[in-house]
Amino acid sequence: MGDHPENTPEQDVQLARQALAAGDLPHALHHIGCALASNPMHPEWMQVLNQIVGAAPDPMKLVEIQGDTSFVDAANRAYVLAWMRRWDEALDLVTDVAEIRPDIPYMLWCEWWLSQPGVLPGMTLDSIMGGIVVDIMKIAASCPVPTPQDDPRMPTLQSSSRIMAGIRQAHPKQGMLWFGSSMVARRLAQQAEAQQFAQHAYQIDPSWKSAIGVANALRDAKQLDQAAQWFRKALEHDKADVSAHLDMGDMFLEADRLDEAMREYEHAERKQPDHPWATASMYYIRWKQHGDPNQKIALLRLTEGDKRNDRARQLCDRIDPPQLFINRLPHPADASSNALDDIFHQMFQNPAKHHGSTVKLEMSHVESPSVVASFWLQMEMWGPQVGFDYQVRKIQEPDPRQPKTNVPFVIWSWEGTQPRPNVPRPNGTIVLAVHELASEPFNLDTWLPMAQRIAQRLGAGAVRDLLATMVFPPRPPGSNWRVLPWVQRAQIASALIISQLDSGWHGSTRQQALMSLLYGPSDWTTGAAAVALGVLARQDPQIRGEVTQAFGWMLQQVPREGFCCWELPIVQTWLTFPDLDEVTKKRLEQHKQRIFDNEVGVSTVHMCQIEAKKFDQAEEMQKAQAAAQQLAAGGGGDPDPVVFPGQRVARLSDYVGLMKGMQSGNMMGALGQYGLDMMGYAGVATQWGQKLAQDPTLNAKFSAMMQR
Repeated sequence: MGDHPENTPEQDVQLARQALAAGDLPHALHHIGCALASNPMHPEWMQVLNQIVGAAPDPMKLVEIQGDTSFVDAANRAYVLAWMRRWDEALDLVTDVAEIRPDIPYMLWCEWWLSQPGVLPGMTLDSIMGGIVVDIMKIAASCPVPTPQDDPRMPTLQSSSRIMAGIRQAHPKQGMLWFGSSMVARRLAQQAEAQQFAQHAYQIDPSWKSAIGVANALRDAKQLDQAAQWFRKALEHDKADVSAHLDMGDMFLEADRLDEAMREYEHAERKQPDHPWATASMYYIRWKQHGDPNQKIALLRLTEGDKRNDRARQLCDRIDPPQLFINRLPHPADASSNALDDIFHQMFQNPAKHHGSTVKLEMSHVESPSVVASFWLQMEMWGPQVGFDYQVRKIQEPDPRQPKTNVPFVIWSWEGTQPRPNVPRPNGTIVLAVHELASEPFNLDTWLPMAQRIAQRLGAGAVRDLLATMVFPPRPPGSNWRVLPWVQRAQIASALIISQLDSGWHGSTRQQALMSLLYGPSDWTTGAAAVALGVLARQDPQIRGEVTQAFGWMLQQVPREGFCCWELPIVQTWLTFPDLDEVTKKRLEQHKQRIFDNEVGVSTVHMCQIEAKKFDQAEEMQKAQAAAQQLAAGGGGDPDPVVFPGQRVARLSDYVGLMKGMQSGNMMGALGQYGLDMMGYAGVATQWGQKLAQDPTLNAKFSAMMQR
């Protein structure tokens, strides 16, 4: 059920009256329904509703519903069904609407209609339970325990409580009614009633579900030991159940009874190994008991990967409340980044079918060159040969392509509006070191010690390769990673390692490198430098003075037009500095709010699309046949050409040998013969796959060599 257009209720009432006067009953009905969504029992507006329905020769024709519909039109249909005395249908539909929008008290209509003489006694028990009670229980389940008094769902819960009381009176021997009544009472903070209803439900229906109801009511009342007895009683009804153990574990954890909580989570794990809720909770308890950072890292790791663990995320937030650029990284916000993300989503299921296509992206202003680097990394990972036509209409002032001052390291250059790497590809050992850090969930508490160890291992001489890794980032650790946020994360990992390369500050390698990134061409790497500088500034007052001055000057260089990717990292990082005076803090908070309210420079995507290469199957087959015939006649040049000079798998025979070795089942032995690991093999396979796809003669030689 969709939402309805926004008018004020008074405007909708006026429109409804105008439509009624003009005889346009469908529009009149819709607009009065929109008005009543703000107050379903408004007496004057209900009078207008009655006039509209009463004016229709066949009211049901006003509320015919086909396909997707708005909750307003569904509520209007329920009202007309009640007008026609089709009570079962009306009550079933209005409670469906209330389930979709519990913040609007449509249950008052349900309560009103059930109070009409003969309505409730005239309904079958199946209609009551399936059409009303089940929806009330769903509404209750969606509300917190207890529900705050100012929660807009409170009137719906209060009405539901009265409805359940009336139904219980008519059908006192239905355990489900008493169980559902306890659910509603718990949300209304009626603890005594909740326990009474739940106990009565168990007397009528001694089952797992009813025992859980009693346990939950006792848990709300902080009667934990009694609640545990009822959770265990539930387990007597269903010995394979895991949820009761999890509920007990959560209950004891909230009470800081950690040993008892651990026992229950262990019981759950024995019944269902690697249960995500139990596993995360046990890591958290061990961290609470011993302060072991390895338990925190293990918990953090559960928040990422192919199966992300929501319980782990919840518990990590208890340890470290979310802070941008401290333990959370926002998705890159460049318009070009969002546009390419959509393109990647289109390509994700079958990248190969886009081979030979071109992605065309036209922007209003220059944005981060790392967006372009991310595109090429994604294509390298997926394998298809896809072109990238990147165009920009306008250059901002100050020019984001230029360094803001003379710096010793500049990692990007530009040819017009086309970004180009200004560094050679980095050493593979350095790339792996950055990959090691970036693969861990982002949290500076865990990243910083790792960065220190990596920096100590690499030494200050690795600085150029670390800078180059920001331009040529490693691949993400899994196929489900979105490459754009991964690149940003890898760049911050590189910057953090750089920040730990040497000691001292003035004239140090790390000062020169990080300040070069900060003052260099505008890019995500600028923000990465700001994050790393923030780490140092929070630790050292002398560094903080220089960084504060640099941040203040940088914010004066933000272009008036176009999106500035480093504006938020600098503002947010500056806000974390100790001893920040109130005037500066207020100014930065206001600046941050302007960013979130989109009151700063923005860029516009004028075009972003994939243009497919026309595939001529007959032509491709003809090329392949011609290449095969050429080889058969002794042509085609060197039968074992060097395709990638200077690389480990340089000759065609090298690649064939690698493929045959892997097909034999000795995968690691085959890789080791060429000094490769799985990450290195992925790059080799991509290079060779692209080359073979482009060159029919080489492909024919490859096929012939594989068959020998």
